[in-house]
Amino acid sequence: MKKFVSVLKSYIGHTGAYFMFSTLVFVLVAEMLKSSTVNLPLIWSALTFGALVALCDLIFMFPYLRSYIAKTVVHGILTIASFAFAFIRVSGLIERGRTAIFAVLVFSVLYLILAVIRCVYHFVTTKKENEKKAYTNLYTPTNVD
Repeated sequence: MKKFVSVLKSYIGHTGAYFMFSTLVFVLVAEMLKSSTVNLPLIWSALTFGALVALCDLIFMFPYLRSYIAKTVVHGILTIASFAFAFIRVSGLIERGRTAIFAVLVFSVLYLILAVIRCVYHFVTTKKENEKKAYTNLYTPTNVD
């Protein structure tokens, strides 16, 4: 039960963070373009996107994928699909095909940049943690009499 509550808290926290960030981006874009693109369907799409990406974040808890890069690739595919579903399919804000493809490509490039930064950070911190651990030789016995 404690693990379930922990996962639920993590999910709700991630959903809120993604919702806040995506809403902030759209408000800033609307202010820069002097338009009124921030409306109720956009807010609901941002909430849908936040909930779907928070579900995608649970990939990093699965022990089935050992490699961090594999987890990041699966997370990326699911996150890009969530973006396409939430902002293009559900909201209907982007009606033209070219604009939708361009939006998905821009989001994919931004995700790729952030994923590379996240992977580099992960491997640097993991390397530092491994350097601090004592070395255990698995093949040579230590107490040979």
